[in-house]
Amino acid sequence: MKNECDIVKDLLFSYNDGVLSTTSKEFVEEHLKTCESCNNTLKEIKQENSEINQEKEIDALKGVRKKITKKNIIISISLIFLLIIIIFNILIFANYNNVSSTMTVLLQENITEEQLENIKTVITENSSEVEIKYISKEDELQEIKEWLGDDANILDPYQDENNPFTGSLQIEANTNKEIQTIVEAIQDMPGIKNIRTYLNWNPYELFISQVIAIGQ
Repeated sequence: MKNECDIVKDLLFSYNDGVLSTTSKEFVEEHLKTCESCNNTLKEIKQENSEINQEKEIDALKGVRKKITKKNIIISISLIFLLIIIIFNILIFANYNNVSSTMTVLLQENITEEQLENIKTVITENSSEVEIKYISKEDELQEIKEWLGDDANILDPYQDENNPFTGSLQIEANTNKEIQTIVEAIQDMPGIKNIRTYLNWNPYELFISQVIAIGQ
């Protein structure tokens, strides 16, 4: 049969956990008053439990840190993605505002000098600071040849009277609102064949078309 120390040592784990009945608890405490061996065993149990609890706390902290780190990574990636979207949209609309503040006025073949000057006058009257560049049909043909490079010879038959291009005015204003005002002011003036602007373009479609044009 077990002696008292053996019985108490069997009960020490439950005693340390505080789950003994009142009678058993009093029995253990009474024994501990006079038994150094069982007291040492209890100290070892408490030490082991303390180490186990510390390890659990450390593991719990590691788990929390991992969750925080993962959350921070997700937040950082989301913020970077959002920042990229914001910057992309800023560039898209900045490009649109820049391009849509320009326009091309294609001139009729038989336009007179007086009509051309009248068009220029109305343009300057409707924009505080506007740049107007006249491009003759000869300049337009030469520009296309330069763009074609080695294939420019395909345009050799189109010279002088056979030149299919028309003269034009390249106009650059401060804002697209000024372009809109200019369009409304000159659209019915004699000597104008067509007016080209980017006012009705979707900013994203305009950007994509420019990227495609550069790629070609």
